[in-house]
Amino acid sequence: MYIAIELTSILLQITAMFLALRLIRISGASLAWICITLGIAGMAGRRLITFYHSLTAPRNPDIFFDLVGLATSAFMVAGVALIGPIFDSLKRSQAEQKRLIDELREAMGKIQTLRGYLPICASCKKIRDDRGYWNQVETYISEHSEAEFSHGICPECAKKLYPQIFGEPAAGGQKSPARKSD
Repeated sequence: MYIAIELTSILLQITAMFLALRLIRISGASLAWICITLGIAGMAGRRLITFYHSLTAPRNPDIFFDLVGLATSAFMVAGVALIGPIFDSLKRSQAEQKRLIDELREAMGKIQTLRGYLPICASCKKIRDDRGYWNQVETYISEHSEAEFSHGICPECAKKLYPQIFGEPAAGGQKSPARKSD
């Protein structure tokens, strides 16, 4: 029974070493996992020496000592094996974060914002561009942003332009006749 416990403990420690080395690729923290692997290798080496001595020189085995070593080896394998998915999840999260940052940068590159002072004519409302040309408001804004225009007539302008249609209603509910200029 003692030999089975020793061999199982050694195999568990060797398994933990290989799992720890595998985590270098996943986590990228090579120095940390190499140190952990070397620590586990030292423990496995100590177990091998103890096992060799028990085969070559008869001794009175302490079963409690060997069971504690076996439990420690089992917990070591479980800990190293269970931490792998955490690093996998972290890698996926980092890849998703990078993808979202790239999307945000691309979207921000498409945004055009009008800033600063726009020289605008007080009479016709045309805007002067950087080359000194005067453009309609719609043309200037369309060229300097992603805005599109649809045209309509506000009620105030409709009354000025089409008084016969949009004139003020008379007192009796009738529209007032169009005024003629003198």
